[in-house]
Amino acid sequence: MVNPHPPNNMPTNFSSENPFTGPVPETIHLPNTPLTSVLVQVRFPEILSIAKTEFIADFQESIRADYPLHHLDQDPILELNNSNIRQGFIPNWRFFDKERQWRLSLTTSFVSLETRAYQSRSDFTQRTEAIMHALLATIKPSMTTRIGVRYVDRIHGPKLEQLSHFVRPEILGLCIRDYQENLNRTFSEIVCETDVGLMTSRWGYIPANQTHEPELMPPISVPSWFLDIDAYNEFTQPEAFDADKITSHVMKLATRTYGFFRWAVSDELLKACGGRI
Repeated sequence: MVNPHPPNNMPTNFSSENPFTGPVPETIHLPNTPLTSVLVQVRFPEILSIAKTEFIADFQESIRADYPLHHLDQDPILELNNSNIRQGFIPNWRFFDKERQWRLSLTTSFVSLETRAYQSRSDFTQRTEAIMHALLATIKPSMTTRIGVRYVDRIHGPKLEQLSHFVRPEILGLCIRDYQENLNRTFSEIVCETDVGLMTSRWGYIPANQTHEPELMPPISVPSWFLDIDAYNEFTQPEAFDADKITSHVMKLATRTYGFFRWAVSDELLKACGGRI
């Protein structure tokens, strides 16, 4: 259980910048990063032919050097037809690097890339750019409807006992009160506008063997606190599928996401994760 600390003992080394529009601090490498997963997803109007093996063969060939492993999943969906609900399935092509640290997913309406071996924004956006160009050259989507970037962090173990020194009080809420020991689970969410798009941020304290998002944050055997930041552009009118423009969007969204992370946590967490401040 998290050990509470009185509010007057709170650290003061939190960013004073506006996390939604203010300057984003220089990136500090964290050897012991709290990141569990990073995801980028680009949605486009449905292309039914993606369900066919022969249609996506050229795409696989164009990315096979980096993602040589693959398999086909059938993701369940619920379909509403004439007020009747029935379960259906959507094909999801999965491509992996040889270490299975990176997973590329392609369905009839989106492409995504996720990893638990994140290195930097520049590496992540370069990989995204290569995939967007490969998709444009082979699958040829003409438009995009949504671009999103998501970062999920988790604090557990000894660091959890120092949570009130690591996370901004406005974010922690009940976790810093004297009756915190009675808490079993907390969950908070904000949806807001930033200078580069919308952002949905979720955070909370969860007990052992539970999670709010199994794909991006698998359960672990001890309690933890998580911070899930999702920045995105949703287009009322679909935009032209431009690989370079999409990559630029991804970099801006990822940078703003980092700005919110740095606003939410203290320098003490960065130091505890091996960062040089």
